[in-house]
Amino acid sequence: MTRIVFVSDTHVGSSYAVFPEDFRNPEDGSPVTLNRLQKRLFREWVRLASEFSPADVMVLLGDLIDGPQTRERFGTLRLQNVAHQVDAFVQLFRETWRWRRLYVVRGTSYHAEVQGVHAEELIARALGAEKVDSEKFSDYVLNLRIHDKILNCAHHVGFSRVPHYRATPLLRELALNNGADIIARGHVHYYVEVRTEKGIAFTCPSWQLPAPFQLRRGTFGLPTKVGIVVAEIEEGKRPAIEPHLVKGIGSRTLEVTDS
Repeated sequence: MTRIVFVSDTHVGSSYAVFPEDFRNPEDGSPVTLNRLQKRLFREWVRLASEFSPADVMVLLGDLIDGPQTRERFGTLRLQNVAHQVDAFVQLFRETWRWRRLYVVRGTSYHAEVQGVHAEELIARALGAEKVDSEKFSDYVLNLRIHDKILNCAHHVGFSRVPHYRATPLLRELALNNGADIIARGHVHYYVEVRTEKGIAFTCPSWQLPAPFQLRRGTFGLPTKVGIVVAEIEEGKRPAIEPHLVKGIGSRTLEVTDS
């Protein structure tokens, strides 16, 4: 049996996303402190890493850093320097997770690519990820054969704020599927799983809570979930796929008193 852990959309660098403890800005050595939400995200990140390490295979499904974040006018970043965001992700991952094989999928260019330099390729090299081509350690689409199953891993898939439409993009992927048994996607920040006679498809939750840009179309329609997906594959058997979602992280209620 092989255990595969899928992690997606960590958006390290954002004030709304998971961030390592004890990180110091490489520019001046000053400590980068965690806010209340980041402390909770980090605790849950460590808990899941402790529970599911070492993983036989880890797949990072993209948007690992938040990037320059020009839409937010830099105001939501804990770290503005993209190179420092890469350092922070590497520290976060290396100090918490253990794995035997690591594969890195490239995410959205808006977050991870700056003037031709792809941050997730740098992360893959720093963490010793498996080569996916002669001199390349990350790619936009990865096909992995594990036992008798083929996994098709990519970042992008269609997003929906409407709950009963969220399965539609995955059903489309399965309809167009040409040989994969499992389709894994990131990008949407929520977990959905569908199964048909052509295979299994799911989207991975994230490690970022809604930032102001996501809130611009309304608060209650956002389907953001935090967590990971764990798959267990055994030769000749039906794959077991289980989301491990973190509950209770979000805005708090302030009590108003007469005094």
